[in-house]
Amino acid sequence: MTGIGSKAWSCALVALCAAGAAYAADGGDRATAQTSVPTATSGAAQAQPTTVPLLGGFLRETRVVYPLRVGKWQAMDERRYDRQEFGVSVRYTYGSRRDRWIDVYFYPAGLLSQTEFEQAALEERDALLQIGRQPGGYESMDMGELQAFASARGRGDGSNGRSVDLAYTHQGERKHSAMTLQLDRMYLIKGRYSVAAKSSSRAQARSTLEDFVGDLSRKLTLASTGRCWDPLPIETLQAGTPAPQGALSTLAKDGVDSAYLMSDRVIAREPQSTEAQALQTIGMGLAQRLRPGCQRPEEIEQNVPQDMREIRLEYTAPSDAPADPSRLLRSSKIDVG
Repeated sequence: MTGIGSKAWSCALVALCAAGAAYAADGGDRATAQTSVPTATSGAAQAQPTTVPLLGGFLRETRVVYPLRVGKWQAMDERRYDRQEFGVSVRYTYGSRRDRWIDVYFYPAGLLSQTEFEQAALEERDALLQIGRQPGGYESMDMGELQAFASARGRGDGSNGRSVDLAYTHQGERKHSAMTLQLDRMYLIKGRYSVAAKSSSRAQARSTLEDFVGDLSRKLTLASTGRCWDPLPIETLQAGTPAPQGALSTLAKDGVDSAYLMSDRVIAREPQSTEAQALQTIGMGLAQRLRPGCQRPEEIEQNVPQDMREIRLEYTAPSDAPADPSRLLRSSKIDVG
């Protein structure tokens, strides 16, 4: 199954080599590559007969609310990237120490199947390997294989991720490092952590990052609006009209049936009632029209809890976007740090 926002993850990542690595003044080394992928309508989105662009269509706005502190890690900086496909990143530092940090990246992904997520993780690993093969990149790089890890978000549900550990030499210093990747509420969340080899083993670096992103996931809010919200229509049942036949479920108000769930719509005496809204949500779930992290537009406005920070992302489709549904929108930004 190919989902909205699915990745082709082509070999174009090799373009990374030509770009070279740009080393930040704070010691964090970065390089970027762009890999475009087509948007498509998935089986889970069959209720929407027309194909819409991932950004500016399927996803129009996202609310990211992240904790300012995760254990002893403190959020220090956030960055919005010029291209909306690249999303945002947040840097956490460890207490007062400035020799280690964790960067967390949030990329809009849409609906990806498990197979597509696995492919995304493989491509992220391969992109890191490319850094060790380019002039000015990592030296003497050694990388492990991808491993699965579980990061529960609470309330009994969980999010499976992939992680990898590596070692490399940069500017004469040997480092141990790790990368994690998760698919959570239509976003790819990537974590990157590097530390001096004398301070941590590779396994410890990977475990530290896995524990961090697990704790982060439990506190993180990712809420989006757009065409991802695909509600069942609610029709008014006029006074004196007989109750519809063949309802899948009904809800009563004041002891009288007031809302009826049909296979393709809700019929209600009061369309704005709690009962009608509840059956609408149930029907969306049965019809596979509920997407994780997608909300009604009016529900996205929420207070930001204490010790949390909010980032608002507003997406627009490119002005030159053609009607062709194979329009390439999604890109991959590879961080190296």
